Amino acid sequence: MPAFRLSFAILASACILPAAPAAPPRHAYIVQLAATPQAPQADGDAARRAERQRAVLALVPDATVQYRYTTALHGFSALLSPAEVKRLRASPLVARVSPDTEEHVNDGGTHRGSGPAPQH
Repeated sequence: MPAFRLSFAILASACILPAAPAAPPRHAYIVQLAATPQAPQADGDAARRAERQRAVLALVPDATVQYRYTTALHGFSALLSPAEVKRLRASPLVARVSPDTEEHVNDGGTHRGSGPAPQH
């Protein structure tokens, strides 16, 4: 019986311990850095852009980086919490933080409704 009482006491104490707070939800964002990219003139230009990305990413060390942009856009996409989005938007190194959304282009005009597009 003593083993049963000990097991019951351990189980009861585990039930009254507070649960760890849930992590805030993360959503995909595209972060554009303040400096617009230019074609690299020298190795130093690419190195400076990479250093700037590292500096901005240091603001959100727990973010999951999904992709780094270096040519048409200087920035990255990452899964960010609301607090991380706020921190990045306040940084002078960041030009824009936008939700990463999927865009669809329809050559036949606008698509209305949820059914298939009309045939022309």
